Amino acid sequence: MHERVKEEIDLLKRQFPKLEHGEKLDWVLLPDMALPDGRFNRATTPVMFLVPASYPQCGPDNFFVDLGLRLKDGANPPAFNANGQSSTGPAPVAGQWGWFSWHPQAWRPAATVEGGDNLLGFVRGINVCLRGEESG
Repeated sequence: MHERVKEEIDLLKRQFPKLEHGEKLDWVLLPDMALPDGRFNRATTPVMFLVPASYPQCGPDNFFVDLGLRLKDGANPPAFNANGQSSTGPAPVAGQWGWFSWHPQAWRPAATVEGGDNLLGFVRGINVCLRGEESG
């Protein structure tokens, strides 16, 4: 698994050069992900997600953001939980975290990174969720 995850993290780093990850490649942090214009109370937020031990057969599930993230009108976004304990585990990095209960509609990995679902595709799905186009 580690070689596959390392390859996928390298792929993510091309779009997110400030990316951080766990020593065991069990989590990924995008420290300043751009948010959709005019939807939230800020322009960027850190986004973090866990990489399951059974990856890539089992894809990531849920993602963490800054606890203070709110919609422009001050309301909680759909599927947002204001604590650092997601249904897949606690936030692996200390801080003030909330999390989105968001799940890919399907997960179809392949033998090659490019041939099926991967971490980059998961991050694209996070963007869809943050745009409000899918609540998970």
